[in-house]
Amino acid sequence: MIKFIAANKWFNNHQVLNNISLEIAKGEVIVICGPSGAGKSTLLRTINKLEPIDDGEIIVDGMYLSDPKTDLTSLRAEIGMVFQHFNLYPHKTAIRNITLAPRKVRGLSKRKSTERATKLLEKVGLSHRRDAFPVQLSGGEQQRVAIARSLAMEPKIMLFDEPTSALDPELINEVLEVMIALAKEGMTMVVVTHEIGFAQKVADRVVFMDDGEIMEVGSPPDIFVNPQHPRTKDFMSSVFHIPVFDESHEEE
Repeated sequence: MIKFIAANKWFNNHQVLNNISLEIAKGEVIVICGPSGAGKSTLLRTINKLEPIDDGEIIVDGMYLSDPKTDLTSLRAEIGMVFQHFNLYPHKTAIRNITLAPRKVRGLSKRKSTERATKLLEKVGLSHRRDAFPVQLSGGEQQRVAIARSLAMEPKIMLFDEPTSALDPELINEVLEVMIALAKEGMTMVVVTHEIGFAQKVADRVVFMDDGEIMEVGSPPDIFVNPQHPRTKDFMSSVFHIPVFDESHEEE
Protein backbone atom coordinates (compact mmCIF):
# COMPACT_ATOMS: atom_id res chain seq x y z
CA MET A 1 0.00 0.00 0.00
CA ILE A 2 2.82 2.44 0.94
CA LYS A 3 6.48 1.98 0.11
CA PHE A 4 9.44 4.23 0.92
CA ILE A 5 12.61 3.55 -1.07
CA ALA A 6 15.74 5.34 0.22
CA ALA A 7 13.76 8.56 0.74
CA ASN A 8 15.68 11.68 1.76
CA LYS A 9 14.61 15.21 2.56
CA TRP A 10 16.46 18.36 3.54
CA PHE A 11 15.30 21.66 5.00
CA ASN A 12 18.11 23.90 3.76
CA ASN A 13 21.28 22.22 5.07
CA HIS A 14 19.47 20.09 7.65
CA GLN A 15 18.58 16.53 6.61
CA VAL A 16 15.22 15.72 8.18
CA LEU A 17 14.71 12.32 6.52
CA ASN A 18 17.75 10.09 6.05
CA ASN A 19 17.55 7.10 3.71
CA ILE A 20 14.03 6.03 4.77
CA SER A 21 13.02 2.58 3.54
CA LEU A 22 9.76 1.13 4.82
CA GLU A 23 6.84 -0.90 3.48
CA ILE A 24 3.32 -0.65 4.90
CA ALA A 25 0.79 -3.29 3.87
CA LYS A 26 -2.91 -2.77 3.23
CA GLY A 27 -4.84 -2.91 6.51
CA GLU A 28 -1.71 -2.49 8.63
CA VAL A 29 -1.60 -0.09 11.59
CA ILE A 30 1.80 1.57 11.99
CA VAL A 31 2.69 3.76 14.97
CA ILE A 32 5.64 6.13 14.59
CA CYS A 33 7.30 7.36 17.77
CA GLY A 34 10.50 9.12 18.74
CA PRO A 35 11.82 12.38 20.19
CA SER A 36 10.82 15.85 19.03
CA GLY A 37 12.60 16.74 15.81
CA ALA A 38 13.07 13.10 14.80
CA GLY A 39 11.28 13.63 11.47
CA LYS A 40 8.06 11.79 12.37
CA SER A 41 5.58 14.39 11.14
CA THR A 42 7.67 15.13 8.06
CA LEU A 43 7.65 11.42 7.20
CA LEU A 44 3.87 11.33 7.59
CA ARG A 45 3.39 14.39 5.39
CA THR A 46 5.44 12.93 2.56
CA ILE A 47 2.86 10.16 2.10
CA ASN A 48 0.39 12.60 0.51
CA LYS A 49 3.18 14.89 -0.76
CA LEU A 50 2.36 17.76 1.56
CA GLU A 51 6.14 17.57 1.94
CA PRO A 52 7.93 16.43 -1.23
CA ILE A 53 11.10 14.40 -0.80
CA ASP A 54 14.37 15.44 -2.45
CA ASP A 55 15.73 12.01 -3.26
CA GLY A 56 14.48 8.43 -3.39
CA GLU A 57 10.93 7.27 -4.08
CA ILE A 58 7.57 6.89 -2.37
CA ILE A 59 4.87 4.67 -3.89
CA VAL A 60 1.32 4.96 -2.56
CA ASP A 61 -1.37 2.58 -3.80
CA GLY A 62 0.65 2.02 -6.99
CA MET A 63 1.24 5.73 -7.62
CA TYR A 64 4.83 6.96 -7.83
CA LEU A 65 4.98 10.34 -6.13
CA SER A 66 8.03 11.40 -8.14
CA ASP A 67 6.12 10.93 -11.39
CA PRO A 68 4.93 14.35 -12.64
CA LYS A 69 1.93 12.59 -14.20
CA THR A 70 0.66 11.51 -10.77
CA ASP A 71 -2.57 13.36 -10.02
CA LEU A 72 -2.07 14.76 -6.52
CA THR A 73 -5.73 15.69 -6.16
CA SER A 74 -6.75 12.08 -6.80
CA LEU A 75 -3.99 10.82 -4.50
CA ARG A 76 -5.01 13.07 -1.62
CA ALA A 77 -8.66 12.17 -2.06
CA GLU A 78 -7.70 8.61 -1.12
CA ILE A 79 -5.72 9.66 1.97
CA GLY A 80 -7.43 11.08 5.05
CA MET A 81 -5.29 13.16 7.38
CA VAL A 82 -6.04 14.23 10.95
CA PHE A 83 -3.84 16.93 12.42
CA GLN A 84 -2.89 17.90 15.94
CA HIS A 85 -5.00 21.06 15.76
CA PHE A 86 -8.39 19.96 14.32
CA ASN A 87 -8.40 22.56 11.45
CA LEU A 88 -12.19 22.72 11.29
CA TYR A 89 -13.89 25.60 9.51
CA PRO A 90 -15.01 27.82 12.41
CA HIS A 91 -17.98 29.29 10.51
CA LYS A 92 -19.46 25.90 9.59
CA THR A 93 -21.39 23.45 11.77
CA ALA A 94 -20.07 19.95 12.45
CA ILE A 95 -22.18 18.40 9.72
CA ARG A 96 -21.26 21.08 7.18
CA ASN A 97 -17.56 20.59 7.96
CA ILE A 98 -18.03 16.93 7.08
CA THR A 99 -20.13 17.35 3.92
CA LEU A 100 -17.96 20.01 2.26
CA ALA A 101 -15.18 17.86 0.74
CA PRO A 102 -17.42 15.02 -0.52
CA ARG A 103 -19.53 17.58 -2.36
CA LYS A 104 -16.64 19.63 -3.75
CA VAL A 105 -14.16 16.83 -4.51
CA ARG A 106 -16.27 13.68 -4.92
CA GLY A 107 -19.24 15.46 -6.48
CA LEU A 108 -21.77 13.97 -4.05
CA SER A 109 -25.20 15.51 -3.90
CA LYS A 110 -26.29 17.43 -0.84
CA ARG A 111 -28.61 14.59 0.15
CA LYS A 112 -25.99 11.83 -0.19
CA SER A 113 -23.25 13.82 1.50
CA THR A 114 -25.60 14.65 4.39
CA GLU A 115 -26.59 10.99 4.75
CA ARG A 116 -22.93 9.97 4.86
CA ALA A 117 -22.06 12.72 7.35
CA THR A 118 -24.99 11.74 9.59
CA LYS A 119 -23.79 8.12 9.72
CA LEU A 120 -20.23 9.24 10.48
CA LEU A 121 -21.33 11.54 13.28
CA GLU A 122 -23.15 8.56 14.76
CA LYS A 123 -20.00 6.48 14.30
CA VAL A 124 -17.89 8.94 16.32
CA GLY A 125 -20.63 9.42 18.93
CA LEU A 126 -21.64 12.95 18.00
CA SER A 127 -25.09 12.68 16.43
CA HIS A 128 -26.40 15.14 19.00
CA ARG A 129 -23.78 17.75 18.04
CA ARG A 130 -24.39 17.87 14.29
CA ASP A 131 -25.50 21.52 14.30
CA ALA A 132 -22.86 22.77 16.73
CA PHE A 133 -20.09 25.11 15.58
CA PRO A 134 -16.47 24.24 16.47
CA VAL A 135 -16.35 26.90 19.21
CA GLN A 136 -19.24 25.09 20.91
CA LEU A 137 -17.40 21.75 20.92
CA SER A 138 -14.78 20.44 23.31
CA GLY A 139 -11.34 19.60 21.95
CA GLY A 140 -12.15 15.91 21.93
CA GLU A 141 -15.40 16.54 20.08
CA GLN A 142 -13.65 18.73 17.52
CA GLN A 143 -11.06 16.02 16.87
CA ARG A 144 -13.78 13.42 16.43
CA VAL A 145 -15.49 15.69 13.90
CA ALA A 146 -12.12 16.04 12.16
CA ILE A 147 -11.83 12.24 11.97
CA ALA A 148 -15.39 12.00 10.60
CA ARG A 149 -14.56 14.68 8.03
CA SER A 150 -11.59 12.64 6.78
CA LEU A 151 -13.65 9.44 6.70
CA ALA A 152 -16.35 11.16 4.65
CA MET A 153 -14.04 10.95 1.63
CA GLU A 154 -13.97 7.14 2.08
CA PRO A 155 -10.15 7.08 2.03
CA LYS A 156 -7.99 3.99 1.61
CA ILE A 157 -5.40 5.31 4.08
CA MET A 158 -5.68 7.39 7.25
CA LEU A 159 -2.80 9.47 8.60
CA PHE A 160 -2.83 10.82 12.16
CA ASP A 161 -0.29 13.43 13.24
CA GLU A 162 -0.25 13.43 17.07
CA PRO A 163 -4.06 13.64 17.15
CA THR A 164 -4.34 13.71 20.96
CA SER A 165 -1.38 15.91 21.90
CA ALA A 166 -3.45 19.12 22.01
CA LEU A 167 -6.20 17.59 24.15
CA ASP A 168 -6.76 17.73 27.88
CA PRO A 169 -5.99 14.31 29.45
CA GLU A 170 -9.63 13.52 30.18
CA LEU A 171 -10.54 13.98 26.49
CA ILE A 172 -7.87 11.73 25.00
CA ASN A 173 -9.68 8.41 25.43
CA GLU A 174 -12.75 9.48 23.48
CA VAL A 175 -10.55 10.14 20.43
CA LEU A 176 -8.47 7.00 20.89
CA GLU A 177 -11.62 4.86 21.10
CA VAL A 178 -12.68 6.09 17.66
CA MET A 179 -9.21 5.34 16.28
CA ILE A 180 -9.16 1.87 17.84
CA ALA A 181 -12.55 1.07 16.28
CA LEU A 182 -11.27 2.28 12.93
CA ALA A 183 -8.17 0.09 13.19
CA LYS A 184 -10.29 -2.95 14.01
CA GLU A 185 -12.32 -2.35 10.85
CA GLY A 186 -9.17 -2.88 8.79
CA MET A 187 -8.26 0.68 7.83
CA THR A 188 -4.65 1.21 6.78
CA MET A 189 -3.35 3.70 9.38
CA VAL A 190 -0.09 5.52 10.01
CA VAL A 191 -0.13 7.25 13.37
CA VAL A 192 2.44 9.58 14.92
CA THR A 193 1.74 9.39 18.65
CA HIS A 194 3.22 8.87 22.11
CA GLU A 195 0.09 7.07 23.31
CA ILE A 196 1.69 3.76 24.32
CA GLY A 197 -1.63 2.17 25.31
CA PHE A 198 -3.04 2.78 21.85
CA ALA A 199 0.08 1.38 20.20
CA GLN A 200 0.06 -1.72 22.37
CA LYS A 201 -3.61 -2.37 21.66
CA VAL A 202 -3.82 -1.93 17.88
CA ALA A 203 -0.40 -1.37 16.26
CA ASP A 204 0.89 -4.13 14.01
CA ARG A 205 4.33 -2.52 14.06
CA VAL A 206 6.03 0.40 15.79
CA VAL A 207 8.61 2.52 14.02
CA PHE A 208 11.12 4.32 16.24
CA MET A 209 12.77 7.35 14.65
CA ASP A 210 15.56 9.67 15.74
CA ASP A 211 17.47 12.37 13.87
CA GLY A 212 15.67 11.64 10.61
CA GLU A 213 16.44 7.93 10.61
CA ILE A 214 14.44 4.80 11.30
CA MET A 215 16.38 3.25 14.16
CA GLU A 216 14.19 0.23 14.76
CA VAL A 217 10.98 -1.40 13.57
CA GLY A 218 9.14 -4.14 15.41
CA SER A 219 6.00 -5.30 17.18
CA PRO A 220 4.87 -3.25 20.20
CA PRO A 221 6.51 -5.72 22.65
CA ASP A 222 9.71 -5.65 20.60
CA ILE A 223 9.96 -1.86 20.74
CA PHE A 224 8.48 -1.06 24.14
CA VAL A 225 9.72 -4.02 26.19
CA ASN A 226 12.71 -5.50 24.41
CA PRO A 227 14.23 -2.90 22.05
CA GLN A 228 17.54 -3.74 20.43
CA HIS A 229 18.93 -0.35 19.40
CA PRO A 230 20.68 1.60 22.20
CA ARG A 231 18.86 4.81 21.24
CA THR A 232 15.48 3.08 21.44
CA LYS A 233 16.36 1.65 24.86
CA ASP A 234 17.40 5.06 26.14
CA PHE A 235 14.26 6.76 24.83
CA MET A 236 11.85 4.19 26.22
CA SER A 237 13.42 4.17 29.65
CA SER A 238 13.90 7.94 29.99
CA VAL A 239 10.77 9.31 28.34
CA PHE A 240 8.16 6.62 28.93
CA HIS A 241 9.81 5.20 32.06
CA ILE A 242 9.38 1.74 30.55
CA PRO A 243 11.79 -0.82 32.00
CA VAL A 244 13.50 -2.62 29.15
CA PHE A 245 15.10 -6.02 29.09
CA ASP A 246 18.88 -5.75 28.86
CA GLU A 247 20.60 -8.97 27.81
CA SER A 248 23.99 -7.60 28.88
CA HIS A 249 22.94 -8.05 32.54
CA GLU A 250 21.50 -11.51 32.08
CA GLU A 251 23.34 -14.16 34.02
CA GLU A 252 25.11 -16.77 31.94
